Amino acid sequence: MTIKLLTGNPCNMAMVSFSKNDFVHMGLRESEITLKNKKARQLLGMIFNVLLEYGGLRREGNYVSVNCRPLKNGGCRFYIQFTDQPSGRLFAFAEADDLLDALSQLQKCGKEDILAEIEIFHSDGNYQIYIPAGLKISKNALAILSEYSV
Repeated sequence: MTIKLLTGNPCNMAMVSFSKNDFVHMGLRESEITLKNKKARQLLGMIFNVLLEYGGLRREGNYVSVNCRPLKNGGCRFYIQFTDQPSGRLFAFAEADDLLDALSQLQKCGKEDILAEIEIFHSDGNYQIYIPAGLKISKNALAILSEYSV
């Protein structure tokens, strides 16, 4: 893995490259880089953790753009752009029971005010909760939603 940090206005950008051998060691193929693949999501999580720790680049609460391009010799290159623009948050749940458990836990913690502000959708077999950008949400509530979401 090679990381190159690029700064600019109004955002910061990182270029993260993986060779074909890097993917072999991770048990991934370039064709498997989709958000539906658990290993690919873990890879993105690891990339964001490294960029936070070593580059100070934060994604929490702001728009982040991720583009992935294949390399000629195998592997791929991620272009990740961090902005200062606030974004909403989307939590996906594999089953209705997971969604209902998360909502129940939020009610038990006294977070009914959040329930009035969120939007719930059913899309592509998943249940989703969208939290608007301006809504203040506690770390406890985020932890509950993260625990039950995919």
